Amino acid sequence: MSSTRNPTLLHPPFSRALFPAAALLPLVALLPAPGLAKAEHEGFERFEFSLPRMGTMARIELYAADRARATTAAAAAFDRLEALEQILSDYREDSELTILSREGASAPHAVSPELFFVLDRSLYFSRLSGGAFDVTIGPVVQLWREARRAGKLPDSAALARAKAVVGYQNVVLDPTNRTVFLKRAGMKLDLGAIAKGYAADQALELLRSRGISSALVALGGELALGAPPPDKTGWRVVIGSADASRSAAPCTLVVHNVALSTSGDGEQFLDLNGKRYSHVINPASGAALQGRASTTVIAPDGTTADALATAISVLPVRDGIRLAESQRGVSALIVRKTERGWQHFTSRGFPRPCREMLN
Repeated sequence: MSSTRNPTLLHPPFSRALFPAAALLPLVALLPAPGLAKAEHEGFERFEFSLPRMGTMARIELYAADRARATTAAAAAFDRLEALEQILSDYREDSELTILSREGASAPHAVSPELFFVLDRSLYFSRLSGGAFDVTIGPVVQLWREARRAGKLPDSAALARAKAVVGYQNVVLDPTNRTVFLKRAGMKLDLGAIAKGYAADQALELLRSRGISSALVALGGELALGAPPPDKTGWRVVIGSADASRSAAPCTLVVHNVALSTSGDGEQFLDLNGKRYSHVINPASGAALQGRASTTVIAPDGTTADALATAISVLPVRDGIRLAESQRGVSALIVRKTERGWQHFTSRGFPRPCREMLN
């Protein structure tokens, strides 16, 4: 585990260099919100911090009465993120997840409450989506990671072998003993489609436990939002999408006490022979999604938003919209590039300002 560094204080001014405007990330607007001066006059100041966590640059924005309280709370939240990375990462050879993948097929393996919870939710979303989300996709994801580095498609025989050990039905959880058993040797768990959302939830909850309710946590394409800033109705969020280069203005929301997740091909992809292969994998086929696309999900918590953004990306549009509308407090925006150009699809619950702007 890497040693904890003091979080970088970004107030004022906000450093744009730490967060370049990636096309597929939901971004909090960088302009100061109206009424901020009044909030500071009443004893609340706005602070922003950042540190590398969970394979990305984590950012925390919060309102606190003084700098010392803000810095202490943010440092504790970053410590929590570091601890979760050591549990949930499949990049670290000594993480709890990696050890489980390595040893979990020999016998039921006792795990931490955090890992058990995330795996339990992963299996729930796997069943809910009919396998469009699958926590056992690790062997296939590994091949596509290597393919992106090498600039060529995965070997078909290796892909077939990897796909043979994919199947969420082969993960057995025992809540009484808090153990996990993997039915097939060679299985590899991958929490890349849920871990950041869960971690953002946990960091936000830690801030709340320190008495800071007006806060946001951003982890790449995952955004967990707390209570509105002082004197505001919510956080101003600009939704980026795959068609961000179009001339139309981006979709802007004002929301609070929700989470947002955007999944797509904006950052990790393979361009080969005129085709773009996304980092999002279809578990049923083992193939990377092709074509320009993005999916944004709004949900009550980051765990749900993260998992469903991936599942809906994999599903046909109609099924993805149906999935979003089946869950209380969940809504989705799907952007696809087709032969007829960019198309936008929104569930009934997606905020009206965006529905009216995009449709």
